[in-house]
Amino acid sequence: MNCEIFAKANVNPTEDVDKIIKAISNVIEYEELEIGEDYVCVSGNIETVRNLRDELRERKIRGAARKIMLKGISTNKIYFNLSKQAALVGTLNLVDDSLCPLGEIEVKIKSDDPKKVIDWIAPEIK
Repeated sequence: MNCEIFAKANVNPTEDVDKIIKAISNVIEYEELEIGEDYVCVSGNIETVRNLRDELRERKIRGAARKIMLKGISTNKIYFNLSKQAALVGTLNLVDDSLCPLGEIEVKIKSDDPKKVIDWIAPEIK
């Protein structure tokens, strides 16, 4: 399955860049890392989100995650957010709205077939 994964988190003045990198890497095993003045961005391929996929299955939250991801489809992209705070402690929390006090990890997945990507990450529960 051909796709590109991007995850970006803003680094607030009170936050440690290393902790933001750790939060992202707890969820996404990135291939490339970019550190800007006030952000961290990572990228990779479909294997990059295997931890995310496994965590959704183990925590039995595939259905809720699937709804959020399907809602985030736009042409050949999928957009969704993860709680930065939860990710830092190794917990996966997809957020539907911007409710996280420290911000979110913004995930963008580019693919020719976004539905197929979602089916792989969060298969429909039957």
